[in-house]
Amino acid sequence: MAWFDRAPGEKKNPSEVSSPPPLSPAKSAEEVPAESAAEELVAYLYKGSRVTGQLTFHGPARIDGSVEGEVLCHGVLTIGEEAEVRARISGDIVIIRGKVEGDVAAKEKVELETPARLLGNIDAPRVTITEGVVFDGRCSMGGARDRREPLSPARSGSEKALEGETSKLIGELDK
Repeated sequence: MAWFDRAPGEKKNPSEVSSPPPLSPAKSAEEVPAESAAEELVAYLYKGSRVTGQLTFHGPARIDGSVEGEVLCHGVLTIGEEAEVRARISGDIVIIRGKVEGDVAAKEKVELETPARLLGNIDAPRVTITEGVVFDGRCSMGGARDRREPLSPARSGSEKALEGETSKLIGELDK
């Protein structure tokens, strides 16, 4: 494209500058393309990236590379299908689709989606595991335990009957 009537490096007149189209406030979140959702991330480790050490994210983050160490996310952490993570992971919400070796803790929930492979323990109040996921470890839903009432030990019917007979015998002995 040729630039006429301008010296090299000269800027356009304000009347010649095209402004971006105004954003329509009527658009719903569902109409926003997936690309804009990726722009909201505070961090994105692409496939081929390799990190060793402690990572801390203050907002939503996505990992598709390789990580060794510890990952702390104050927001939603997504481990992509291409990711290979050997770390202790903690976050508000943790979504795993890749390979993870290490313990995972979440304040709200952990989601394991196909083709995830998790070799480690989970500690979260809610856990979702889809069909086709490999999970080898223990799961503790501590938040759920805190919300429910303590259960008394279960008694069988024979124990209840024996208890009733014992109280009758004690009553008869007192007479």
